[in-house]
Amino acid sequence: MADTSGIAPRETMELLSRQVGGRQNVGFTNVDYKNYLRSKRTIRMKTGDTSGVLEYLQRMQSNDPNFFYAIQVDEDDLITNIFWDDARMMVDCDYFGDVVSFDTTHRKNKDGRPFAMFVGVNNHRKTVIFGASLLYDETSETYMWLFDTFAETMSGKKPKCIFTDQDEAMAKALTSQWPESCHRLCIWHMFQNAAKHLSHEFHKFNDFTKFFNKCVYNYEDEEEFTDAWKKMLAKYDLNNNVSLNTLFSLREKWALVYGRDNFCAEMTTTQRSENLNSVIKKYISYKYDLVLFFEHFQRMVEARRYNELAMEFKASQSYPAMTFPVKIISEGII
Repeated sequence: MADTSGIAPRETMELLSRQVGGRQNVGFTNVDYKNYLRSKRTIRMKTGDTSGVLEYLQRMQSNDPNFFYAIQVDEDDLITNIFWDDARMMVDCDYFGDVVSFDTTHRKNKDGRPFAMFVGVNNHRKTVIFGASLLYDETSETYMWLFDTFAETMSGKKPKCIFTDQDEAMAKALTSQWPESCHRLCIWHMFQNAAKHLSHEFHKFNDFTKFFNKCVYNYEDEEEFTDAWKKMLAKYDLNNNVSLNTLFSLREKWALVYGRDNFCAEMTTTQRSENLNSVIKKYISYKYDLVLFFEHFQRMVEARRYNELAMEFKASQSYPAMTFPVKIISEGII
């Protein structure tokens, strides 16, 4: 991908102007033109959606000068990927962004356009959102742009640890753009993939699941883990199993024995992202156009922040209860 940061060329401005219904509706800043996707897109945003989304983003930025949005376009200068966050998300990321969960399982519309969020856990152990994006596809190029853009909004700060599903394009982008971040695979997704590719083994051997679970969770020492894995393969004659050998090659990303030295905020899965996706479904419908999608997403964000504010107030007005007997010895004052 070519870096096109800086003032957009005249041709780009003309094409975008026609797409959104007038040059006055473009409203892109220099940072918005970070990269082009060097490929044409067969699924295009409707003209009404495009102009409406731009107007919404500009309105949010006028209300919050720290509101940030970035847009990526293809070689025809048509909008493909959008990322946005606000001042509160940036502050939350500054405080709690050492560990991030990233997930793209939610789909905005019937075309399958992925909606992705960067989320973490705050001091109340509740899920907080650090940034959101509406993507065209799930290629490594798209993820590279997204990870770069996210880090840019956070003044270059990158998470120390990030949890994702077992997606090759995502892994490639993380290795390229965030090599210093510890990349952990969601254990739940790993089990789902294992159950899919090893369904015969799981059904054939009654105690295979027990041995597999022990390899994932039970070992404190790397050598013990490796020995247990080899014994499992030998016991069930699975030394040549392609799925298990591939999984073992990724062991440092999912086996807990390799993650104990990394701060993970007690996360082992992308469950927080997925739970948030279920909440989003209460606010967002496939029937909504893009503008309503953005507006209802913001409603969800504000509702969660109100609940967080209530927790902060409660915490400031109370003290944690002691859960163990305490013997108080009174001493006389001389």
